[in-house]
Amino acid sequence: MPILKDFHYHAPAGVDEALGILRKSEKSLVLAGGTFVLNTLKKTTVYPTDVIGLRKIAQLHGIRDTAKETAIGSMTTLAEVVSSPVIREHFMVLADAAARVATTPLRHMATLGGNVASRFFWVDLPAVLMALGGKAAWSGVKTKKTLTIEDFLVLTGREAKGILTEIVLPKSGLTGVYFRHTQSIEVDVPIVAMAFAARRQAGAAKDVRCIVNTTLSRPVRLAGTASYFETKKIEEWRAEEAAEALRGDLQQSKLDGYRLHCLCADLESLIDKFKQT
Repeated sequence: MPILKDFHYHAPAGVDEALGILRKSEKSLVLAGGTFVLNTLKKTTVYPTDVIGLRKIAQLHGIRDTAKETAIGSMTTLAEVVSSPVIREHFMVLADAAARVATTPLRHMATLGGNVASRFFWVDLPAVLMALGGKAAWSGVKTKKTLTIEDFLVLTGREAKGILTEIVLPKSGLTGVYFRHTQSIEVDVPIVAMAFAARRQAGAAKDVRCIVNTTLSRPVRLAGTASYFETKKIEEWRAEEAAEALRGDLQQSKLDGYRLHCLCADLESLIDKFKQT
């Protein structure tokens, strides 16, 4: 079993204190729930001198709800996301996706912010947050800003040095659905997944967002597939036509046949769901 090397552990009480440590440290690692970081510490060849734990920062915990949006603190656990009445009422697809991550004990450790800020290709929740129009509140070592999830995921180098403080979701009346496919029980991470969200209006779908996580790259927004669903009444949706649009969106992605088959099957399930509700 790999043995952890020595490092300085910090437990700041506020975001500004944590950012101060980040500015001074050349090789730092931010610790949220720990489900990713502990494995990283055992395997990394670029070992940190400082590990900054965020658990004691009160402002990073909890869910803040207003009439127009819901803000989820980055240190809110996936278990809290799953059980939150606010999330279940307004963003059920997020609660459903979070409930399918890992196991119950790990969901009580893993955090929403850690799932997103890890920037691992195979994590579940960034695609769902993109479909819901979510934004990331980011406190960098030099500046604070609010970014789309897509823009946040591409931060690198010095830009990526900072702390994700919260995820903000607009209350836009979207109905969402999430599909994921795993390859084995032993390794419960998706090999491909799809997040879909749309607003129903007069028998049609508006503001359609279709995001695919191939686990080979960052989540991909399927513009052609979304356009197909927006230009037809829900009763006119056909799985074969939607699958053709999906293949067009993914023609440069070099997906294997199995992943494409899974996504096409998801489209059939998605259409059935929307037609029946």
